[in-house]
Amino acid sequence: MLASCASEPPARYEVLRLSGTPYQRGLQHGKKLSSKIKSFYTTMLATSLLPYLNRERAGIAAYLTSYAGEAYGNGQFSLKLLRESAVELEKSIPQRYLDEMHGVADGSGVPYIDVLVLNTFFDSVLGARAITYFLQQMDAPQLKVVEVLAPILLSDGIDNNSDGKTDESGEGRLDPYQSSATASLVGIPLDAHFRFVLQNPQGVDAKSVRVMLGTQLFTAGSPALTLTAIGPPGEQSQTVLQVDLVPPTPLPAAAPVSMSVQASGIKIITDTPPDHPRTLRNEQMTFGTAGLVSQTFELVNRGVQDSRTQPPSIGFALRGTATKNGKPLLAHHFSLLDAGTSHKHTVIQIHHPESGPDFMFPGWAGIVWGLSGINAQGVSFAVNMSDTLNNPLVGRVKAALFDPDVGLEGARLLSSGLPVGFVGRTVLENAKTSAEAQAQIQAAAQTFGWMYLVADKAGDIVLVETNSNILGALDAPASYTPDPDQAGNTDSHGRPWASVGPDDLRMSVQFRKLADDLTLNLVAFKLKPQRFWTSYFFTANRAFATLGDAISANYGQFDIQRAITVLRQDGLYDHNDSMNAAIYEPATRTMRAATGLVPATAAPFDAFQLAAPEAK
Repeated sequence: MLASCASEPPARYEVLRLSGTPYQRGLQHGKKLSSKIKSFYTTMLATSLLPYLNRERAGIAAYLTSYAGEAYGNGQFSLKLLRESAVELEKSIPQRYLDEMHGVADGSGVPYIDVLVLNTFFDSVLGARAITYFLQQMDAPQLKVVEVLAPILLSDGIDNNSDGKTDESGEGRLDPYQSSATASLVGIPLDAHFRFVLQNPQGVDAKSVRVMLGTQLFTAGSPALTLTAIGPPGEQSQTVLQVDLVPPTPLPAAAPVSMSVQASGIKIITDTPPDHPRTLRNEQMTFGTAGLVSQTFELVNRGVQDSRTQPPSIGFALRGTATKNGKPLLAHHFSLLDAGTSHKHTVIQIHHPESGPDFMFPGWAGIVWGLSGINAQGVSFAVNMSDTLNNPLVGRVKAALFDPDVGLEGARLLSSGLPVGFVGRTVLENAKTSAEAQAQIQAAAQTFGWMYLVADKAGDIVLVETNSNILGALDAPASYTPDPDQAGNTDSHGRPWASVGPDDLRMSVQFRKLADDLTLNLVAFKLKPQRFWTSYFFTANRAFATLGDAISANYGQFDIQRAITVLRQDGLYDHNDSMNAAIYEPATRTMRAATGLVPATAAPFDAFQLAAPEAK
């Protein structure tokens, strides 16, 4: 049995109440939503994802030459890629879910292969996107050196770079520079100047340089900025560009100072219209001026919130002293690619299977899973992606390189493993506790980098970070709770991975415990952890810190309305690509879902409640 606060659901979404065998539930789904399933497939895939992937073909084919062939030409690359990957993923999908998807296909009249693609494209697209973005950044200018120019750094008695040494030569010079979730240097004087060294084999376009100090923008021609070509002997001078910034006013005292650097290469890419250069992602860093903190890890690298970026997905779980009544809550807002269409095809699915607990989740027409949900046993979960090259697509390239019969030219970008949505379904259908959910998640062969946040009715909360473990590393997957006394729950400085107090966990789209997810040399590729290349790194770090502030400010006062207020806080939701939001109360088996608008958090959080298991 299930009750809803609304007698008739608003037109913003559909409600599916499904019962019977997996095939029967799929058939009901397909028959009721036939037109929406066809519309979703056409608008999301054919007019959004497929053109996006087709634009990336040239960059991929430059390395994996099999995709340069005629079979992938004439606009066929993206659809073939998704279908080939879907067929490979199908091998790992349990029969009950295949039966359900066949039911959806039969009920809707949509070909089964298209339903399969709908249910696997999240996994396939994210893996391909990670590789294409990494390849783009390989061709873009690289920020090699960051230096704070201030003679006092050599005599200030401060360990400015937190390397355990004080006043050593080059203490203000980060060479090589490495992206960081915390401050790059601390204890810098207010009259400091800054130097950045950019390098690109094809040349750095000096006119494209952008440096931001707080909210101040400096570009080529700004009096505070000096650009100098310093290429080494034997190379064209423009391949290395030195950028010097002399701030026009002193830096603020005992304060964080955020900076960002961006530049484009001289080479113009013409085989992927429109013509464009490769551009360094907006590389952001934070410094602490003298008197603020003594260690770099004490200061978060938040960067600067600007109109060019949007916050990514977030989630948080609370219990005990964090909530007003002591009962657990789990909240989630998922953003990725609305493309002007996913919010028009949203569905609340309520399943009454022949055996096992009832469960429900917010999702989309034609897709038999959601990225969050709750079951009648009082177990709830939410999942976010985390960019990683530790995925099956890279694993296949790695295997091909070491196979003389295949080689790089024969490598295929095929995903494998259990698609993320079906991992979530496994939890909803089987788990009675967070511990059981954790075990099921950790046992699954993962398709990408995923972060699963779980809360049960007893108040046990856990966050599980997973990747595809293509190197067989012993530390993947990784999990943690808020309890600092348990092994594995704190970082090397003794700080909880993702908690501000004893009864909370939070996530964005950035690994915390698995931050060093992959380092690997593959002939033409030097693969690095996510912080070096993903476009989400700085926005995720900022959202994670902002969410931590919001949780801290409301600790002990959280109820449904406070959770909604946090989800609606500016800086914590994407204004353009928001897909859905939900709040779960495991103790009462209640879901409050906001969906059907962009952003989803602008919609009311409508309540649905599952009956207790004994009432079934």
